[in-house]
Order: sequence, then C-alpha cells, then structure tokens
Amino acid sequence: MIKVNHENKAWIIARAVIAIVLVIMCAMTVVAAASGATYDVTIIDTGRSVTFSTRAETLSHVLREADIETDDNDIVITDDFVPGEPSTIKINRGYNVTVSYHGENFRTVGYKTVANVIEQEKLEVSETDTINYSPDTKLSEGMIIIIENPITVKIKVDGEVIKEETFSADVETVLSRCGVELGEDDIVKPERGTTVKKNTTIKVSRVTYKEVTKTEIAPYGTTYKDTSKMYKGATYVKSKGVNGEKDVVYKMKYVEGKKVDEEVVSEKITEKPVDQVVVRGTKKPAPGYKAASVTVGSKTVKTVSNFKLPAKYTIDENLVPTEYKQKFNGPGTAYHGGYRTSTGKIPEPGYIAVDPDIIPYGSKLWITSDDGRYVYGYAIAADTGGFTWNGSGTLADLYFDSTPECIQFGRRAITIYVLD
Repeated sequence: MIKVNHENKAWIIARAVIAIVLVIMCAMTVVAAASGATYDVTIIDTGRSVTFSTRAETLSHVLREADIETDDNDIVITDDFVPGEPSTIKINRGYNVTVSYHGENFRTVGYKTVANVIEQEKLEVSETDTINYSPDTKLSEGMIIIIENPITVKIKVDGEVIKEETFSADVETVLSRCGVELGEDDIVKPERGTTVKKNTTIKVSRVTYKEVTKTEIAPYGTTYKDTSKMYKGATYVKSKGVNGEKDVVYKMKYVEGKKVDEEVVSEKITEKPVDQVVVRGTKKPAPGYKAASVTVGSKTVKTVSNFKLPAKYTIDENLVPTEYKQKFNGPGTAYHGGYRTSTGKIPEPGYIAVDPDIIPYGSKLWITSDDGRYVYGYAIAADTGGFTWNGSGTLADLYFDSTPECIQFGRRAITIYVLD
C-alpha cells in the first residue's frame, strides 16, 4: 500500500512565509544596492552552520554564493533574514524515505530524524514494537524505516507444524527467517509475496521431479503398393506389420510424494518396427461395375459383390467376419453370363454358384481370396455350379461383371465364411 505524503502544517506556514519574505526582500533591493555595504549571513543547514560576509541583495544570491542547492523537498526558513543586515537562514532538508508500519508500506518526505517522521505521520508505536533505527537517527535519502510488532505464525511443512514468533513481512521472507528453505517449484499458500499478519497459517507443498524410463511398443506403420491388376478400392495385406520397441524417458512431477503430471523427455527406438505392406488396386472398373463396400476398422474396402453387407455383420481388419457359423477353404473359379440362376435370380456379382448339398441355397456368405488380391465380399448362394458333376473339386463359382474379369480371376484358393 502506498500512503499519500502528509505535510506538517508548520511546514506549509513556513513555505508561505518564505514567499512573503521574498517579496519584501525584492522591495528592499534598491536600498541595499544603494548602500553597497557588506553584512554577515549565517546559514544553518541541517545542524551544520556556516557564516560569511556578502553584498548579496536577494536570498537566491546568498545561497548561490554559499554554493548551497535546495530542492522541492527542502524547507528554507528566512524569518531572521534581512538583506543588508546581519541575518540567519535555516534549511531543513527533506528526504524521501519508505516506512514499513506493521507490514504496510508507504513513502513520505521526512525531516531531521526518525522520531520526526513518526511524529509527522502520527504513527502509534507501542512498547512491544521494534524500530530498525533509534529515534534520534538522522534521516538519509532512500532510508527504509521498519516498525514491527512480533506476530505468531503457523507453518505446515515437511509433515510438521511449526509455530514461530516473527515480524510481519512477505511469506517468503518469514519462511526464510524461520529457517524454511524453498525450492524453486515448491507450492506456497498464501503466495510468496503475500504480507503475513497475525495468526497466518503458511502451507508449503514440496515439489519434486523424477525421470523414469519405460519400455513401450513402437507401433508399425503401413506402406502401400499400387497394382493395376486389381480394381480401384480393392486391397489386401501382402505382409503383416511387426511392432518394435522403444525406451521412453518420462519426467514425473510429484507434489508431496504424489504424482500429478508427467511429460516425455526423450524416446529411443531399441527394436525397429516392420511396416505392414498393403497392396491396393488402381484399375478402373469395367462399364456397369457397381460394387459394394464394407467398413474395415477405419477404412472402407470396395468388394466385387454388388451387395452391401447387412449392419448386423462386422468384418475385422484382417477381412474376417467377427462371427460366422462355418468356414470352407478350396479352389474358386469365376463365371459370367446367363439369364437366370437355379433359384430364379437374375445373375449379378454377389450371387454365386455352389454345391447346394454343401452350401444350401440362400446361405449368406462372406468371401475373400486367400492371396488377398480379391475381396469378393457379401454373397448369397443362388446357383448350382457345374463342378458339382464334373469332378473339378471347385468349392464355388463366383459371378463377375465381365468375361475379362473372369479370366483375370482364373482359378485360385478362396475362403467362404457362412454367416447365416
């Protein structure tokens, strides 16, 4: 708190007197000039006295001859000064001082001694108060006068409660006086700059840090390779990724022994991960190619089938249904053309030919090629394959939109998952 300077009424009157005297002196200038005689002037400057002879006609000339400078804080008393006659000039020097009174600070202009400042500011000093200067100490520029009364504070620190008698000051100063050393990051309540008053409780929470090294998974990435042999939107995993390992250094922050935060300081790969390689098609679909799509993890994969996978079925990232009733592996072939299937359906991608004794008509299926190049997708058993009587050993004949697509597919190993 900055306290407004108080000005003693006597000093205000003195300043008014100075102004009046200066006017009178100016009126007397002509007389003194006419005489031209010397006269003695005694200047008392804050207790130090000097006397000299002068012919000066004004107060300012007298002070200039004595090589004495004053400022707005100083009070010049000229009651006994008359130009041309033996005179006395008194100077009371004013000093900018700071007063700390029971923890509250203010600035003022003081004169002569510490006692005069206490009287001037009307400060009540009790028998238990202490002052850092004796009352008769002469003032100096920038002096700090501290008037304190012992207070009792309670300090909670390091699992203990300490009661100490001290003088009011900011929290950090009080803790230092009581022998409590603070770390740079320690949490202090009230805050360090708060003025401590009677019965204040100060709580110090110790903050410490510790570096911990943890071995963690270094996740593999995904590398994509494009091929024009597959339709755009079709993908397969050529090689699975392998996670690596890394050492991660964490900086742990503890408050009173409890971890409250952590941050990564550094990471070092100790076992390099191997990227997963995914092949994806770039070939444009043939005219009339519709294709459906299926959501696999965070990706959407286009299928050969035109049929959308019902919402009640889900496919994992390895393109395997999360739930199925049966699973068949075997060679698959492709066909195109025809007007009706054995069940009366108009042929289109998604309807496939099977041996109904093995896979009944109407079965809901999910089909992929074992080499990962084709995701035929959601299909329905709707036709009878010629392989049922020619002995070729084919598991299923998959319908495609065009003959070239059938030729490209050829004969390859497939997996059929029976959903329903």
